Amino acid sequence: MKKRVLNNLSWKILSVVAAIICWIVVVNIDDTIESKTIRNVSVTLINTDALTSQDQTYMIEEGTDKVNLTVYARRTELAKVKESDFTVTADVEKDLRYDSMVKIEVSYTGSATIDSVSQSRENVLLSIEEKVTEQFKVIVETTGEPADGLVVGATTPEQTLIEVSGPKSEVERVKRVVAEVDITGITGTTTRTCKLKLTNSDGEEITSSQLEYTGMDSDFSVTIMTLSTKLVGISFDVSEVAPEGYSLASISYKPETVTIAGEASAIRSIYNLNIPASALNPDGEIGTVQQTVDISQYLDDDIVIPSEEEREIAVTMEIVANETSEYSFSADSVVLENLDEGLQAELTDADTMVITVSGLPSALAELTADSVTLSVDLSEVTRAGTYMQTLNVTLPDGLSCVEIPEVTIEVTEEE
Repeated sequence: MKKRVLNNLSWKILSVVAAIICWIVVVNIDDTIESKTIRNVSVTLINTDALTSQDQTYMIEEGTDKVNLTVYARRTELAKVKESDFTVTADVEKDLRYDSMVKIEVSYTGSATIDSVSQSRENVLLSIEEKVTEQFKVIVETTGEPADGLVVGATTPEQTLIEVSGPKSEVERVKRVVAEVDITGITGTTTRTCKLKLTNSDGEEITSSQLEYTGMDSDFSVTIMTLSTKLVGISFDVSEVAPEGYSLASISYKPETVTIAGEASAIRSIYNLNIPASALNPDGEIGTVQQTVDISQYLDDDIVIPSEEEREIAVTMEIVANETSEYSFSADSVVLENLDEGLQAELTDADTMVITVSGLPSALAELTADSVTLSVDLSEVTRAGTYMQTLNVTLPDGLSCVEIPEVTIEVTEEE
């Protein structure tokens, strides 16, 4: 038996070796090393607080946080490889280079035996900036209209100031914070919600994901008060419109009526807006004077003019030089007033006296004795004697006395 085993031993060993070699050749032919590409694997940034703790912000340059992995392994092993078997990270604290690149690290945690892994890019590219915070006033804008006969009064946002934080270059783009609220059909005082939006200098909305602010992801409340409206007239006090020696010949203005708004109780008794004398011709011009008057500044605080176009009134005035005319009167036409009991008085001046009256020719032409009142106030006279007293002259509107004369009064005791 032993002789049989050892018989042709060398050939038997050679046969075994040949069989092993054939098996290896067959295996290598059927289970060769191949490759598999896994595309767009996300890179996870870690230890980013190394930047944020220093008031810095970062933005990943588009597409640089995705990497393609090419895995090399035998066919049977490659079939076991899954995307979830790979951990792809970029450590900001450890591997930040040149202030903009973070090295990408790839590790395999699966069960397959792989030969190697190659990656399509080596670094994540970052844009790193200083983080800043600025305050902006919330501007309320409305869309739609309230119920008929009402206009929008006060609009009150839940916060008047909003802080916007983010990269300096992004925050600098922000020019306005707008709360745009729909007020269609509202009455009384109503609260509506909206989304805040940031706009640039051209009024275009900014949608940067790097900016943070209150109301970015939540509703923002605005309280809107509505006001009743009423059409009223306009009148101007023209008593001071003309400088000395001149008079107002005519005045016209447009519009002559205006719509005001306020609480119903506040506007119920208003039928006309009386604009004070200080509003007209403050520079004392003469001739044809054209002026625009913003009448909204003369309203009570609880009354507004909703339309901006109606707030300014275009006024045209003709201011011309006065003419003069002499008016004669007799002593007995002067009324002596407020004389103490037990005294009597009379004018000792000539029977006829003259005053010079100034005004427009049309007003002077209409002057009559019945329209002039002459009087002397004797309330300070307490005993008999001769007194010089100023004559009180009352003239129709638009006329004035050039020089107020004095008259002589003789006061005696009653017998």
